Amino acid sequence: MMPPRFFHTVLALALSFSPALAAPGPPPAGANLGESEALKCEEKIASVQRDVLGKYEDGLGELLNTLQKAADLEGALAVRAERQRLTLERTLSGKNFVVEPKALRLFQAQQLAKMQELVAQIVQDALPKLIELKRSMTVAGKLDDAVAVRTAIEKLQNSHVPLSRPDAGSVVPAETLLLAYAGDRTRADKTYKGQKITVRGVVGGYRQDPADAKFYHVYLTGGNSGVWVQCAFSTNDYRFREEKSAFGATTLVITPKDSDTAAARIQKGQGLDIRGVCEGLDEVVRLGRCDVAK
Repeated sequence: MMPPRFFHTVLALALSFSPALAAPGPPPAGANLGESEALKCEEKIASVQRDVLGKYEDGLGELLNTLQKAADLEGALAVRAERQRLTLERTLSGKNFVVEPKALRLFQAQQLAKMQELVAQIVQDALPKLIELKRSMTVAGKLDDAVAVRTAIEKLQNSHVPLSRPDAGSVVPAETLLLAYAGDRTRADKTYKGQKITVRGVVGGYRQDPADAKFYHVYLTGGNSGVWVQCAFSTNDYRFREEKSAFGATTLVITPKDSDTAAARIQKGQGLDIRGVCEGLDEVVRLGRCDVAK
């Protein structure tokens, strides 16, 4: 669990610049709320880790019995050594992976992947509330409180969500991309900026770029956040045409310049995958050099 003194140290440093500190008072309400939400998240993470490690321990026992019955002495010794290590350390990471037996290594990889997936989901679920708290504190002018919440966000992400660049052409949910930039722009840039990715989201709107007719923008969002990923298509490569049905619905037809066959026919509220290069955050998260992913 994250030590409470971490947040108190942050707040003390922030408040030490205030002349009103002649008599110490309670920490700001906003910072307390941020601490509370972060601690709840840490408690859930600790619970998940205990559960996965418990099942890992049970699985090691079963694997040990299997290897013993198969008269695999070396394999049984390796599994026994791992059970002893787990009893002492109660952790599992890549540095604990064995070379042999392969059955143990595979089991270790499966359990670690499961733990990381569950922990990452807990952090993702906690981020929207913390991000909204940071935003509201900033708008209200409670900048030191907002800094404390931002620190909590950074701590959660850096401690529990490994920083790894997506593979070329990998699919990233729009909500994941938007939360990453709302939580920690610098970290998000290191992960996504300059990378060619496919963003999967819901079409929130589209229009020609009002400042440059060479581009047409399709906006993707995730969930009900109301925040956008702006996907820029070059009008040198694509033609865009709006069609209206007899019932008033509007469809945007996207057709490559070198083809008469539409690449996509889209409407607001429709799910869509768009491939492009992440250009970072500038009012909206921007994706450039886009095309419709097949």
